[in-house]
Amino acid sequence: MVLACSYPVANANPCVLLRSGLLLPMELPVSVPTVRYFAPAISDPDAALAGLDREVRWNRTMRARATASFGRPYNYSGQSYPAVAMPPTVRSICDEVASYAGHDFNNCLCNLYDTGLNTMGFHRDSYEELEPSSWIAIVSIGAPRPLVFRGRDRALRASYTLEHGSLLLMDRATQDAWEHAVPRDPRAGRRISLTFRQFAVAS
Repeated sequence: MVLACSYPVANANPCVLLRSGLLLPMELPVSVPTVRYFAPAISDPDAALAGLDREVRWNRTMRARATASFGRPYNYSGQSYPAVAMPPTVRSICDEVASYAGHDFNNCLCNLYDTGLNTMGFHRDSYEELEPSSWIAIVSIGAPRPLVFRGRDRALRASYTLEHGSLLLMDRATQDAWEHAVPRDPRAGRRISLTFRQFAVAS
């Protein structure tokens, strides 16, 4: 099921999106991650895919998937990425995402899943260097893939299918309570994910 909101997050009341499609206030004790999912969110995902194919040079040192980083320097999974200006397509997507999040982003980590055999294991995104109140934003371009969440007890699970051109926003509370992963799916096609973060600026 595609879950969609038509309002900008900046003007929305805090809520959780249930797999049933219902919106509930954050304070209710529901066992689902606090996320906001918009589909579609990117105005022209087909053009975005073509632009990314033209502009992104992929680092293929990781076995699980190819990566690229834009914006401020970023260290990720044993890889160190220097500061690189966002190419036009990434910058354009970033601007669209900022309109949903209510703030700008200064890094974009791109992951290329050539086939459904490319995966990402369960993990939590660190907020150590991020603005505490900022969102982590995931844009999905290409073949749909599920993003699976599990609780700290590894028993609670929720799954969201990330469609072509969709946007999923996660907050710090989600990272504290949940891990997420992109599991193997032999039937899935090629997909690019763009994860936008707002790193704190040193004073």
